[in-house]
Amino acid sequence: MPELFAASFGKAVRAARQRAQLTQEQVAEAIELPLVAYGRLERGLLMPSVRTLVRLSQLLRTPTDVLLGNDLSGTSPASPSP
Repeated sequence: MPELFAASFGKAVRAARQRAQLTQEQVAEAIELPLVAYGRLERGLLMPSVRTLVRLSQLLRTPTDVLLGNDLSGTSPASPSP
């Protein structure tokens, strides 16, 4: 299960970074994370700390719920059925 979360998180972070038109290097520097560690986050090989999650959310202007895989549009499997 943690591997699925990490992979999902990595995809969400990558998508948000690309929407923000930032490079991995720019994001890593802004959130004070080594580039290698940031790359591992995007590839789903590393779980984020709470501090890293909050910094990414702020920098990428993306709610933590979205980064964590909870689609705010209500279409996520985690959302209650109407």
